[in-house]
Amino acid sequence: MGPSHLTRFFSRSVFSIRSIRLVTLIAGALTAIAPFAARAHENLRPSTDDPATSTGVADVRLTASENTALERELRSLDHTLIQAIATNDGSAPARLLDAEFTWIDRDGRSRGKSDLVNRIGLLSAGADANVTLQTYGRVALVTGTHRLTPDNAPAFFARVWIRQASGWRLLLYQETAAPESSLKDARYAVSHADLPGRCENPCRSLPYKPLSSEAQEIVALFMAGQKAIFDADAETASRILGDDVLFVTPDRDQPMDKTERIALMRSFGHMGAAVPPPAAVASMALWVFGNGAVMSADQESQSGEMLRTTRIWAKRRGQWQLTFSQQTLVQ
Repeated sequence: MGPSHLTRFFSRSVFSIRSIRLVTLIAGALTAIAPFAARAHENLRPSTDDPATSTGVADVRLTASENTALERELRSLDHTLIQAIATNDGSAPARLLDAEFTWIDRDGRSRGKSDLVNRIGLLSAGADANVTLQTYGRVALVTGTHRLTPDNAPAFFARVWIRQASGWRLLLYQETAAPESSLKDARYAVSHADLPGRCENPCRSLPYKPLSSEAQEIVALFMAGQKAIFDADAETASRILGDDVLFVTPDRDQPMDKTERIALMRSFGHMGAAVPPPAAVASMALWVFGNGAVMSADQESQSGEMLRTTRIWAKRRGQWQLTFSQQTLVQ
């Protein structure tokens, strides 16, 4: 895979609960995207490379029995990872983590593979619960909930495995803490006069240039989704979202499904409510693995909050669709 990108942000203004909840509620699922970065010197530089297409590995097309075997393999790998974390196995990063691996913790801090050599125990958390496994070509997504240490705070997690020539490797481990009551219960209104009348980045332009045809198609759909949010165009958004899509955002204590997301967009359209422009993309990367793809980016809201979200895309019946989005606020 190609070079990575943004890993950390410069200090910012005081966190505004009112503004971040509006951004995450309306645009969180299709706007705020997380980094897989490992090089801080690329922080604010537009991406010109395209690590989208991996070669040398056939796509995964499975019979029912083969799919069962694949699920057993992935669950076994995931269990091996959890055991390695519990014992702080120093050899685990080399065996299990991809070269571009990133852990995004509940505060939005990003750590790469090199940070976890002999320190994989940093990933320690309570027992996983509500675990699900989904496969999208050569991308596998393990999601669930667990308690964070040391304060026992509840959190959602996502672990993204990718199939390379050398086997399955963990590309991403992301955690999003359940919201505090002050964030969850915030209420506010936004005036049209306070919002720009046009969405440029990310609706019409991005600081990222996809090179492969598959990457270009996904990025075009991403921008169309951003414009649909800004325009409260639920019909366009519905075509881009998979029926099984789930959104994990820091302002909700439960994931949101497609039905809820579309209903929310339609309600804003009917009310004629002001919708803030989607958070501007500061950095983006995209990796395509057969019929599955992982997109990442760092974005900044209108009020200056930084957001990191992982997106999973799947190609179904010749059409790319968003199937998962998990957002973490950079504290």
